[in-house]
Amino acid sequence: MVRIVPLLLRRRIPLSPKMPRRRAFATRFVAALGVLAVGTAAVACSSEEVAEEASQPSVVSGEWPRTVDTADGPITLDAPPERIVSTSVTLTGSLLALDAPLIGTGAQPTSNTTDEQGRFSQWADAADERGVETLYQGEPNIERITAAAPDLIVVSAGGADSAKERYDVLSQIAPTLVFDYTDKSWQEMTTALAAAVGAEERAEELISEFDTKVDEARAAIAPALSDSSEVNILTYNSPQDSRIFTAVSAQGQLAERLGLTTAALPDDIANADKGVMAGRADVVPVGVENLSRALPGAITFVISAEHPAAGAMRADPLLAEIPSVRTGKVYALGYDSFRLDYYSANNVVDRIVDALA
Repeated sequence: MVRIVPLLLRRRIPLSPKMPRRRAFATRFVAALGVLAVGTAAVACSSEEVAEEASQPSVVSGEWPRTVDTADGPITLDAPPERIVSTSVTLTGSLLALDAPLIGTGAQPTSNTTDEQGRFSQWADAADERGVETLYQGEPNIERITAAAPDLIVVSAGGADSAKERYDVLSQIAPTLVFDYTDKSWQEMTTALAAAVGAEERAEELISEFDTKVDEARAAIAPALSDSSEVNILTYNSPQDSRIFTAVSAQGQLAERLGLTTAALPDDIANADKGVMAGRADVVPVGVENLSRALPGAITFVISAEHPAAGAMRADPLLAEIPSVRTGKVYALGYDSFRLDYYSANNVVDRIVDALA
């Protein structure tokens, strides 16, 4: 029976547990082990024990087999997945919000945006409640992914959490879907993932509830935008390069829905060589010598930061004359604002309302 957990606005929702479904994975598991070094047996045992304890709600809907559109082209899945491994911390949050049968996830090196296991702070509690195992931090650990015996693996096409270069190996373990989140809102990514796991109804519910929240927030902050609605969105890294988030970024799209307008960059900055970020439309690296020109908006949101970072930006003598610093309208949106998913997007909307309403 499909169970949809009620969603309450402005709260992280605890996920109701169900006993996990078991399935035979021996054929795929043994075949995948054949390409790996000896020594995974102990890891497999511990992974199976964790998976047995995990609580996995059932969300499957729709017809199967189905063809899923991915960044690498269409892939056909014969049956609903029952044991998903995510190699992307960005996509893990959406899978958790969808109540997908997630059994394991990759993680990042610990930072301000993560917990001690390298999991994004916005969904770490949900992962604990669901018994999702952290399989590795940093580079994908193929042995531990194989030992988890997934029947579906999810990979991001870009970003620091991308494992796309290991696609050939991962796809020997289980069907592997590659998704590009760099130019999509969290709603678009959640919808794409829902189509892959059979959670379309859950995705519609999450998005509908969030739309209501955004409409309420837009009305609440509208009076504060009477003079100007132009906003700068950036990670402030001075004296190193800062990163300006454009209107096509997930953060920019959310700001636009709230009635704000993402400030346009001067052409010479927008079209400059992006170095390792070449080809990305969502962010533009800007050096300290051009940063003041890159921040023309009346309001500034500082991504992946708490209040001390916003204070440091306001105190930067090179930025003393930009409009948002002159008027004191520089706001930190929290460490979890760097990668938006269902959990962090709700948090960010709350913080924008607190700042501007």
